[in-house]
Amino acid sequence: MRGTLLASTDRLRGIDDLLGVAADGRAVERALWVVVVASVALDVYTTWLGLSMGLSEGNPVMRWAIGGLGVAALGAAKLLVVCGAGALRALRPRYGTAIALGLALPWTATVLVNSVALATA
Repeated sequence: MRGTLLASTDRLRGIDDLLGVAADGRAVERALWVVVVASVALDVYTTWLGLSMGLSEGNPVMRWAIGGLGVAALGAAKLLVVCGAGALRALRPRYGTAIALGLALPWTATVLVNSVALATA
């Protein structure tokens, strides 16, 4: 018997089955961290562009920080979050892919929202 009905090993699918390719978990995590770094850079850049075009920051805390310290405050906040995520990843390497995905998804969405706002401004 290969397991119970709830956790049968032949019913469990890995990331390679879901993607349809033989995926190495470390390669997926590395790719996600690249997306995190790119999305952070693009978020800061598109925010700077929007502010220079007269748009306003949507996050009230960051609006206050940017008002006092400039766009560098946004970059510093993002750097702090990435460093915290890196420390968490070092403590819990098993969750490295989930941590990177947890940063990559919302920040990529933010870049898309910023890009639409820039395109329609």
